[in-house]
Amino acid sequence: MSFLDVIQAIEGTASLFDCSFDHGPQCPIQRIILQGENKMENYFRNMTLADLAKEIQ
Repeated sequence: MSFLDVIQAIEGTASLFDCSFDHGPQCPIQRIILQGENKMENYFRNMTLADLAKEIQ
């Protein structure tokens, strides 16, 4: 089970960052935020509870 699975089970699957202005994909700030969110989701997707258990032992 990945950390992303745990986060989504607790928080849901909504975007982690919420911009109050919806300027669309052409907005450079929104584009950077979405790119960062994708990188963070990939990181959490690749980290598992088994990985954590190995570090604790």
